[in-house]
Parts: sequence; structure tokens; C-alpha cells
Amino acid sequence: MEQEVRFKLHKVKKNWVTIGVTALSMVTVAGGTLLEDQQVQADEQNAANQSGDSSQDLLREASATTNDTATTVAPTISADANTASVNIPVADATNTTTAATDRAAAPTTTAATVDTNSGQAAPSTNVQATAADTSATPTDTNNATATATTDRAATTDTANTEARTRSRRDLAETREANTNTSTGIQWINGKQYYVNSDGSVRKNFVFEQDGKSYYFDAETGALATKSQDEFSTEPIKAAVDFSSGNQLYKNDNKSLDQLDTFITADAWYRPKSILKDGKTWTASTEADKRPLLMVWWPDKSTQVNYLNYMQNQGLGAGSFSTNSSQESLNLAAKAVQTKIEERIAREGNTNWLRTSIDQFIKTQPGWNSSTENSSYDHLQGGQLLFNNSKGDTGNRTSYANSDYRLLNRTPTNQSGTRKYFKDNSIGGLEFLLANDIDNSNPAVQAEQLNWLHFMMNIGSIMANDPTANFDGLRVDALDNVDADLLQIASDYFKAAYGVDKSEANAIKHLSYLEAWSANDPYYNKDTKGAQLPIDNALRNALTNLLMRDKNTRMQLGDMTAFMNSSLNPRGANDKNGERMANYIFTRAHDTEAQTIIQRIIRDRINPNLFGYNFTRDEIKKAFEIYNEDIDKAHKTYASYNLPSVYALMLTNKDSVTRVYYGDLYREDGHYMAKKTPYFDAVDTLLRARIKYVAGGQDMEVKKVGNDGLLTSVRYGKGANNSTDWGTSETRTQGMGVILTNNYDFRLGSNETVTMNMGRAHRNQLYRPLLLTTKDGLATYLNDSDVPSNLLKRTDGNGNLTFNANDIFGVENVQVSGYLGVWVPVGAKANQDARTQPSNRANSDGQVYKSSAALDSQVMYEAFSNFQAFADDQPELYMNRVLAKNTDLLKAWGVTSVGLPPQYVSSKDGTFLDSTIDNGYAFDDRYDMALSQNNKYGSLEDLLNVLRALHKDGIQAIADWVPDQIYNLPGKEVVNATRVNGYGYHQQGYQIVDQAYVANTRTDGTDYQGKYGGAFLDELKAKYPSIFNRVQISNGKQLPTNEKITKWSAKYFNGTNILGRGINYVLRDDKTNQYFNTSDNGQLLPTPLRDTGAITSTQVFQRRGQDVYFLRDNQVIKNEFVQDGNGNWYYFGADGKMTKGIQTINSKDYYFFDNGIQLRNALRRASNGYTYYYGLDGAMIKNAFVDFDDKHQQVRAFTTQGTMVVGNLHWSGHHFYFDRETGIQAKDRIVRTDDGKLHYYAAQTGDMGRNVFATDSRTGKRYYFDADGNTVTGSRVIDGKTYYFNQDGSVGTAYSNRADSIIFENGKARYITPAGEIGRSIFVYNPATKAWNYFDKEGNRVTGRQYIDGHLYYFKEDGSQAKGEIIEENGIKYYYEPESGILASGRYLQVGDDQWMYFKHDGSLAIGQVRADHGYLKYFDKNGIQVKGQTIIEDGHTYYYDADSGALVTSSFAEIAPNQWAYFNTEGQALKGKWTINGSEYYFDQNGIQYKGKAVKVGSRYKYYDENDGQPVINRFAQIEPNVWAYFGADGYAVTGEQVINGQHLYFDQSGRQVKGAYVTVNGQRRYYDANTGEYVPER
Repeated sequence: MEQEVRFKLHKVKKNWVTIGVTALSMVTVAGGTLLEDQQVQADEQNAANQSGDSSQDLLREASATTNDTATTVAPTISADANTASVNIPVADATNTTTAATDRAAAPTTTAATVDTNSGQAAPSTNVQATAADTSATPTDTNNATATATTDRAATTDTANTEARTRSRRDLAETREANTNTSTGIQWINGKQYYVNSDGSVRKNFVFEQDGKSYYFDAETGALATKSQDEFSTEPIKAAVDFSSGNQLYKNDNKSLDQLDTFITADAWYRPKSILKDGKTWTASTEADKRPLLMVWWPDKSTQVNYLNYMQNQGLGAGSFSTNSSQESLNLAAKAVQTKIEERIAREGNTNWLRTSIDQFIKTQPGWNSSTENSSYDHLQGGQLLFNNSKGDTGNRTSYANSDYRLLNRTPTNQSGTRKYFKDNSIGGLEFLLANDIDNSNPAVQAEQLNWLHFMMNIGSIMANDPTANFDGLRVDALDNVDADLLQIASDYFKAAYGVDKSEANAIKHLSYLEAWSANDPYYNKDTKGAQLPIDNALRNALTNLLMRDKNTRMQLGDMTAFMNSSLNPRGANDKNGERMANYIFTRAHDTEAQTIIQRIIRDRINPNLFGYNFTRDEIKKAFEIYNEDIDKAHKTYASYNLPSVYALMLTNKDSVTRVYYGDLYREDGHYMAKKTPYFDAVDTLLRARIKYVAGGQDMEVKKVGNDGLLTSVRYGKGANNSTDWGTSETRTQGMGVILTNNYDFRLGSNETVTMNMGRAHRNQLYRPLLLTTKDGLATYLNDSDVPSNLLKRTDGNGNLTFNANDIFGVENVQVSGYLGVWVPVGAKANQDARTQPSNRANSDGQVYKSSAALDSQVMYEAFSNFQAFADDQPELYMNRVLAKNTDLLKAWGVTSVGLPPQYVSSKDGTFLDSTIDNGYAFDDRYDMALSQNNKYGSLEDLLNVLRALHKDGIQAIADWVPDQIYNLPGKEVVNATRVNGYGYHQQGYQIVDQAYVANTRTDGTDYQGKYGGAFLDELKAKYPSIFNRVQISNGKQLPTNEKITKWSAKYFNGTNILGRGINYVLRDDKTNQYFNTSDNGQLLPTPLRDTGAITSTQVFQRRGQDVYFLRDNQVIKNEFVQDGNGNWYYFGADGKMTKGIQTINSKDYYFFDNGIQLRNALRRASNGYTYYYGLDGAMIKNAFVDFDDKHQQVRAFTTQGTMVVGNLHWSGHHFYFDRETGIQAKDRIVRTDDGKLHYYAAQTGDMGRNVFATDSRTGKRYYFDADGNTVTGSRVIDGKTYYFNQDGSVGTAYSNRADSIIFENGKARYITPAGEIGRSIFVYNPATKAWNYFDKEGNRVTGRQYIDGHLYYFKEDGSQAKGEIIEENGIKYYYEPESGILASGRYLQVGDDQWMYFKHDGSLAIGQVRADHGYLKYFDKNGIQVKGQTIIEDGHTYYYDADSGALVTSSFAEIAPNQWAYFNTEGQALKGKWTINGSEYYFDQNGIQYKGKAVKVGSRYKYYDENDGQPVINRFAQIEPNVWAYFGADGYAVTGEQVINGQHLYFDQSGRQVKGAYVTVNGQRRYYDANTGEYVPER
């Protein structure tokens, strides 16, 4: 049947986890622990030999309904989630065997070796049931000759083995009493035993059959009669000790340790006399105190335990059991007392005795956590609620009474009526840690205000220096305190600092909440709180999508959570909607930090770790593992992708980022001593954020096949959208982030993706700030750091384009996926994109609103829980080191620093905080390094770091921890009830209205006494509005007339369990009343009473068939009575001794025919069901019971008390209980009733899921899937492929084909030498004489593949291309001959002086390409490099060097024999006239330099020298055949009549010299010689 279960969010210091509505409770029975109050499904609860119709009896008994198959009766769940009781129900059991005497075949159960931690949670069973049903062989009934019996025969392992062999032989040879099988009741050596199938016998066990009851005793397991009287009819004298010397000297505080008129188990007293030297009774002195437990014990079993304990201490008189006579015990107690006195005389003190007695007390269930129901429902094992005095305490604890203790008044539920419903909880646990402060008490609320004022003004108060005050506040554990405190803190900040008056005031006192509930931000907004809430939805998205390991990380399609899972959605349609101010982080001093260390300790160091109570040594060992893990690409414990997380957080709009110290520096070393691998990336992001992060934001997830890429862009001031043109500031601001969490991400060879930086950044050069590489993450803080080949330019729309060479998934230490961060080139070094807060008056009183100024803030949690102690090196104190490094914080743009709690730590040691001294565990809240240095330094160190921060313009945030105070030095007896985390008692919790000793008192001599309430009158005078407010939870105003200078229980809701047990406050063993030392109602332990006389005579009396018990001749009624042998009886309302099954005070008991009560024993009833009766004889119901205190013999019992066998489904867990013994399967592989194999985890017993385990019997290894079932066939597990046989075992299918390539279902697979499917492996294929590669799925790959950071190519038959040119999509690529890796950035010689070049993307170069060393080279259409040739492109002529092939630029080159050209800076041949290096040259239309030629320039000629090509001057040159010209000083050919070298010559208008012709000059006809051209007169 379907069960209805409500769920709550419970906090684990202080993360939210979803668990069942009520936590486990534990009940101690016979020293054992019972767990209850969880809804479960139990397949069966009956014994394996249930009769055929017993299921009908069971159904009638349980009022259950049935289905056709075995199902669970669904319990009814209360509508109130806080008080719901979730039970182990009785279920239909129709599938058991049909005869009560038959034995069901025991399931196959074998020990298992587990490869990995299954991670299963299970009920905690901390306490054992003493001797109930301890199965053993019956060897203690036989001595070596098998002729005599002893009560306690000691046997060696060999003897045990031999005896077991004998017993099996005897079983085979003797006749069984009731069955023909070898189990059940058997005759062995003349006695009958109940024998299990493994040959062991049951002890202290009742078996009913055919209307008869058989009891197998606790000592030997032999059948014993319980029909004969075992009591004596002789008068029993009341238990008075042997001498009046042990009587109390005087009933006062000096003579008797007492607490609030109560006496506790650790009490010492002054007797009238002491047995000096163990010989002579001597009058005592004030120094002669002795432990009460030397002369008095609450019951016989405790006396027995005391005597046996002292025997082990060398002070005893033998070993005893509860079967020993009272007389023998009393005689032994005298002997122990004598030996104690002898040793006191020898050693001269009782210090050793105090230690010994204290240790003994801790061993007794009634005086330790065994009876406190210790469990995982609390960080310290459990919690107690203080009640107003009632019940057995009467009015004796009225001093601890309170009119308040209004629980669970969180922001969700402040008035007692739930107001917010964003999540399903009412907040965190009311009881979180230690002494839980009652923050609903008005006097406490006033004291919290007083303390807050002291803390914020520590500099003014302690040093008269306001520069050493705090500025802001972190409210710790918000969801665990009364929400009135938030109002009080906000009222204080508004009144004292005016944070509601302007944005500038608010930001100057930036404060924040540790607020995990989704309801908290809305409460904070509605109440106009003066602190920022967490954007926890975004924090979860960042954590789950980026930080988790690759097997559990969310799939890529969910990266939209970065946009949508947030208080402020950032999608295109939401980004301009209503914004809510908040802050964001992913890791902190506790979150994702101490949880990781806990996991390491539990996995690798101490598998029995309880909660967070680990030692410093364990922490040290854990950090050795953790620090190693951080430095790995594939991490087991450390978080992944922290640079990516910070890239998003630090660039996000509408959120303030809180940076965690432990992401920059190693968390366990000395402060700031050693950096993490992420330091450079986070450092670069922080510094760059100042310059670039501003303006609007757009986020987008781009789909690339089945993968996704997230882009997040900030545009810079003046641009809110991608289409905005921006302002002059915008151009050099803005930042773009592009990332994926897929380490296998690949773009196709022709695929590209774009990131739109905005229209304001069109046609602009961009550079990387962070860039993923194969081996890490490159950082480029400055423009000058970036190689030119990494620069990119946006297009006309502002798009940056990326291809497969730019973006590719990797897994390295910093990045698991891909991360790139881009910024514009050209920003000035001092550019600051941040916005200053406004002083404009706040109109609506809302303290924090999302704004550019608020976005400009960066908070820094400046500490780790685990940073090293300074010890004797005060220069290493955190506060000193930080004070010297505030300039670094300023360079990072940090505006507020969260300091750790500065309180001197408690040495309580019950929780991590008080082990590592981090300041969260304290017992004097005003002791901020006043009495001694704390972990972080002295008071002066604190004041100095505050001064240093302020000097650099950085605010300091104090940590306010108002929820708890650790164990205080003074004890107090209170009326207490064991409750769950919300303060509700659960069925099964034993402590109900009991007197309990709590550590809740101070005496006023501490700093609480000095400063408590000291500022209230001043504050009321200065800020009356705070005191005028009526608080919501209690309806009261803050008082000033009750100043708390001394803490006491009346100011607390309760405390954690302290390991003192249910009976630590002692009761009289006759009246069951608490001892009372007051004059009015005095009641003292019998040996201490003044008379020391016998107070009564008691006697058992038989009257016919009935037995009565008389005390002072009065018949006792309705009372349990113990005889001199330790047996218990009950006398009913008629005074008669009861027998059989009885219900007394709503509890079920069982009494033998002789009236003796069954205690600490299993009883298999005639209906086939097995029941367990606990230490007090009451039937245990609805509980898990640990029978050996090692969690290895756990049984479960239903709401009807029937023992569970078979499957049990409990609150999402699956357990199995042996059908014969009922013991829970742990670290076992079991073939259960469904015929399937399942593995049950060693620690928890939960069904193993997603885990390998090895059957130790067969050696076979199995894998159990998410449903806990074995698998068959081929499976990929953790990225590795396995093959499972039909029986589920690993790997044998391919054992005969190891190290070979096979075909399966048409697919090629490689089988490793171990017989497993090879995955992610290169394999040589002898058939093709080539290498193949099999991917992580075990499939042989073809085509291009990205493997371990390199590209390879595999042909259709899987053969790897090596030394080959492969054409893909029309583009040619070359794969290296040795490695097969895609060639990139290299030449390939393909002929004599013929070369090809493969670009950095691996493609064959065609045309002009910038190749090695950045030189431009040219490759023809076939990819052959051009050398010593000209290439004409776009009308330009280019020449590529004959040797290097490089494009010739800014140089002359001989492009053909005796043909020269000049190529400009672009490599283009010049044409026409050019001046080069100050000289003139001329080039023809093909770029060929004129040499020895004349060229007509305009209407005149110039002649260029045949050698240097420069224009000739003052010389003749032949410009055409037989045509000469003379070139003057300007280089041009002269014209007209000229006298040159004394000759009269003539040149026509183009400069040609006239020879053998007439020319008219100035009207005169002249002739010039045909040979010399000289003027010939008169011709």
C-alpha cells in the first residue's frame, strides 16, 4: 500500500537536508537502544516457523488489511508535521511457512567485502541489550570429561570448536524432542537446548508450542523449569548496610554532595566513621568523603556491575551475576570497601577513587547516554526540553520555570501561525546545539540587544576608539532562533546607524543572514530587514551543476538553472523584473567544508564517526587526504570548478558575492600561508571585477548538439541590453563568461558559437582574462600579458566567435568542463567600473534594494574552521596576519570582511566547534579575548585588525551567534523531557518529566556578570523606538528591569543530552521518589539514614495456589517486587502474584508459572511470533534494538511488538532480518525471499545500491544497481564497462577471450586480460596491423575523436590514421606517423623541396597563411608551399622568399634573373615612382624595377641607373636605340639648347638629343653633328 509521508528540512550545521518527518528515537531496554518513530514497510514480522493460519491471527491482532501479496499496512500520519508519529507497522505475512514446527530455509547469507561506501543511512543503535538471546554452543555444560557441569566453564577457542563439533555430532545421534530436523529443541548430553541451524544454542529464550512454554536459561541455554517457586518464604530484611559507620555524618552541603536538594550518582558524602587502613572504624573528619556508590546502589544489577567493575580494578571479591544471592553481594561490598580503605591509606588520597567511580558511572545505562535515546536527530546526539516543574519532581525545580519557551518562532512561523510557504518547513530545528537559549523570553531578548551593542562597539567600550568598532553583522543560524531577534537587530541598526535613511548608510553597515529557508528572503523583505538574505536557489544550482563530481553533476541541459533558479531570474524575459537584494556564496567555514572533512573521516579514518564530533588528530589526517585531492584533476572529495563558480558569482548582476577564504588559501594551514590551486583565477577575477564588471547582463544557454554552453555578459555602464549603443565609459567596460560543465564538450570542425558582447562593443578587440588550457587555467590580468594570437575582434554586431580550437572540454585541477572570461582591450590601469552608493533619502524604508552600488560590494569570509593554531608563535595569529594584508583585500575590491566569532572557545568537546575553537562554541559571550587570547589573537589584535580594515576603507562584519551557549560551569537540576529537534516528545523517548542535571548556571563572576544588561538603560534612553516595539512572538516589549548577569535554566529552552542518563538524579529504591536533602520532606539513601536500623520486614507468603507479598504485615498491591535472588514479580490489585501475559500501566509483560518476570529475553509465542522483553520486562514495540552494542546484532520490532523477519522497508530504506534469528543483515550478501541477491551495508544495514560487493564465501564479485539488484550483461559503471554473468557475478563471460577484440551485437569490443570490456583504451589490432580505440562505453570509434586532450582519426574499420593525410568535409588533415595525433602548426615534406603546412586547427593550409613564427606564407591549391615565386591576388603582386617561403615585406627581392621588385609592409609589389629610404625608384606595371631604362614622367624622361636603379643626374644615357639624353641635376632629361662640357648641344622637347638635323633656335636655323650632336656653325 502506498504510504503518506510528510517531509521536513532538518539542518546539519547548517545545511538543509530532507529526511522523514520525525527523527529516529531510541529506547534503552536492558541496556539496549531502541529506535522508533519512522514509517516503514515490513514484509514480515513473524518468526519463520509461523503456523499456517497465524497470519490471520496476526491480522486480527494488528487490525491490518491485506492485499493479494505481502504488503505493509500503511499507518495513519498526523496532519501536524511536527508531531507526526511514523511507525513500524505490522504487515500481512501470508508468505511464511505453514507449520509452526517447520523451519524455513534460512536465506543464503554470506559476509561481503565492499569496494565502495554505499552511502546508506540507517537507524542509529547505540546501546546494546545485555544478555538477551546470545546464541552460543552448549559447551559450558561440559567439562573435559563430560561428566560434570559447572555454572561458568571457561572455554578456549579450540574447546569451543571441538565442542561445536561434538554438539553437531550429538545432534545427529540423538533424538530431537519435537521435530525430525537438526534445529529447534534438541537433546545434548542429557539436557535439552534450543539449537539454531548453525549449531549455536539460544539463551534466556522462551519457546511456546502446543500450549506449553519452554525456557532456556541465560547461563547455559539448557531447558529450565519455571513452574517451581524460586523465592524464599523467610522474612527479607530491608537492604541496610553492615555498619552504622556508613551513616551520613550530617545532612548539610559540607557532608553530602547535593544539587538543588537532589542527590546524583556522582555524589560523595562524609560517613560518621571510616574503616581506617581497612581495619579500624575511626571517626571521620571533613576530609574523609567517600562515594555514595560504595555503600548504596539503586538495584541489584547495578550492585553486581559495581562489584565486577571493582574486581577488574583489583579491589574486588570475585565475579557475580544477578543470580548471586543478596547476602553474597553484601558481603562482597564489605570486602570491596575494605580494600578501598586500604588503598586510600597507601596512596594518601582519594583522587584515584574519584576517577574510578566516575568511569564506573559512565558504564551504567541509567547513568549514560544509553537511556537518553542518543541518535542522529541532533548534532550532539539528542536534546532535552526544560519543563515547568511537575510530575515526580513536584515543585522542586520551580526555579527553572518559564512563562515563555515559545518554540519554532522562526521567520516562517513567528506568531505561531505559519505565514510563508515558499518551502515546506517552518524553519530549522529549534534545538541546534548545547544550551538552547529561549529567545522568546523578553528578558533574554533585551540581553541579546545588550550583547549586540557591546559587540558592535567593542572598540569604543574597551579602548575608547570608535575606529576599532564593527560595522555590520552576520546573524548565525537564523532559522533556529526566534525571529523577534531579527526585528531587534534591524531596529538597532536603523536607530544607531540610520541604515533605513539612505543607500549610503545601509551599505556602510552591510549585514547579512545565515538564512537557509526559501521563506526567509520574503520575510526579510516584508519586515524591511537590515540584513541581506542568501540566494539559496542559485547557490544550490552553482553547487550541483559545477562543484559536484562528474558522476553526480547535473546534466548540461539544466544549466538554465543559473538563470532561472534564483531570487532574481536572469533570463531575457525576467532580467528587468522586480529585484530582491541578496548575497551569494557556495562554500563557507562550515558549508561544503566541514561536511567534506566529515566524509573523509568517515570513509577513510573512523567509520564509526558520530556526527561532527571528530578529533584534531582525525582532522589532521583528513586534511592530508583533502589537500592531496584538491590538487587532482579527478577529485574524490574536493569541489570541482571553483573558478567557474566565481566567474559567474563575481560577474552576476543583482547579487553581492561573498568570497570564502578557503577557496584562496589552504584551509588547514597557518593563516594565508599556502594558496589553493584556484588562487590565481579568483585573484584575477577580483582585481578585474573592479575595472570591468558593470552595466546590464544577459545570460543564455546555447545548445550545441546535446550539449550546452552558458554565456553571461555584462555590457558596462550605460548599456543595459545588447542593442544599446552605450556611452564613452561603456567601450572599455564589460565582461563575458562562457562555460560548460561537460568535460567531454566538443565543437565540430566547422561549428562555431558566438557570445554577444553588445552593440556598444562592435568591431572591438577583446582578450581573455581567464582561458582554459589542457593542463589548467591561464590568467591574463593585463592587456600586455596576452599573446597577440589570442586576441579576438567582435563583428559589427558585437559578436565574439569561437570555434573548436577555442572551446573544448577538459578535466584538470581547476576546470572540469570549460571556462573562458573575456574583456575589452584598452582599459586604463586605474579604470573603476564600480558605482558609489547614493546619499539620497530613502523613501520607503526598505533597507536594501538591488542597485549598481550594492552590486559593487564584495564580502569576504576571512577565515576557515580549520586554520592552524598559532601556538607559541603570536605573529601567526589570524588577526595579526590579516591586519598586515588589508591592502591585498583592497586590491581585490573587497568592501566588507566577515571576521570569525571572537569569543574565547568552550572546551566542551561535544561538537566540532568546541574542538577546533572556531569561536562558535562559547560559555561567556562577552569574553571577546578579554580573559585570554582566543584562536585568532588577543583583544588588542582584534582592535588592530579593525583599525587596519577601516584605514583601507573596508568594513568589518561581526558574527552574532544568539542561538546557544555551551555547557556552563554551574549545574542545575531541571525537569526535562527528551524531544526531537522541534521540541516535541516522540514515542519511545524514555526521559519524560524526569529530573536531569543540566550545565546551565553561571555565578556572576564572569564577563556576563560584568556586562550583562549593563547598556540597556543607556540604549533605552538613546533609542526608545527599540523598546516601544511590541515583539511579535511574545507580545511583549523589551524590559530593562531584568538584567541577566547570571545564566540559569529559566532562560533556556533546553540542552543537548549530556550522557547522564535517565537515572543520574537518584531515586529511593523503595518509594521511587527522588531523594530529598531538604529538611521538609527529607529522603536519603538507606545506608545514610541516621538510625541505620531495619525499616521494614518483607516476606513472600503462599496461600494455597496464590502467592502474596507482605511488607510489615501489609499485603502489597499493584507493585513490582524483587526477591533476594534478583528475580522480579508483580502483585496485582488483589495482591496476588501475576502469571502469564499481563498488561500493566499500558505495557505488556510476561510472567512464568512461578511468577518470575521475563526480562531482557526473546519469547517465541505459540502464534509463531517472537517478542522481546526489555530490561524492565516491558515488551518492546516499534523499535530497533542493538543486542551487542556493536551494531552487529540488531533486531526490529513492530508496533505490536512482533519481531521483524525478512524484508523491512523503512522511510525509504530497505533492510533484511534473518528469518531464523531476526538479526539484521549487515555486510552480507543475502538471497532474500524474492529469490534475488541483495547486499546490506556493514554500518547501516541498508540495502546497498550502486555498489560493488564481494561474496567472501565464493569470492564472486557483484554489482548492485540503484534498486539494490544484481545486474547481468554489459554495464557501464563509473565510466568503466563491465560484463556480468547470468548469476550477476563479474567478468567471467570473456575469460576465454581475454586480450582480444570480439564482436558483440555487431559492435567491436576489446576484452582486457582481466576479462572485462576495455574502455577508454588504445588497442593494437593485428588483423589490420593498426591501432583501434575503444571509448568509455567500450565501443570502437571511427572518424575524428578527441582523446585525452588530442585529436585522432580512425577509419571506417577502426584503424587509426598515422602518417596519413585524411580529407574530412573537403578539408585535409595530417595525423602524426608515430602518435597519430592531429598535426598542427607544422610542416610536412611531400617531395623534393615540396612542403605542406598544417595550421593550428590541423587543416591543410591553402592560400596565404600566417604560419610559424607569425610569418605569412603561401600554399597553392594543392597545399604545396610557394617559394621563390610571385603570386597575384586582388590585383596585387606578392613574392614569397625562395628559401623560407615567407612573404617578402619592406624589402627588394630579385623575383627573376636580374628582375627586382620592392614589396611594401603588406607584401605588395610597388608600381610607379616611389621614394624608398630616401632614394627614388621606379617600377613598371608588373612591379619590376626599372634599371638601365628611361621612363617618361609626364612629358619628360628620367633614366634609372642600370646598377642601383636610382635616377641618374648630370650624365648622358641612351634612352632608345641611338637616342641619347642628358639628365640634369634634377634627374630629368634637359631640353633645348644646352652647353655641356663646353659643347653646344640641343635636345628636343622630350629630352632627346638632336643629331644630324637642323633645329630653329631663336629664329636661327642650326645644324647639329650627326655623330657628336655638337652645333656646326655656318652649315
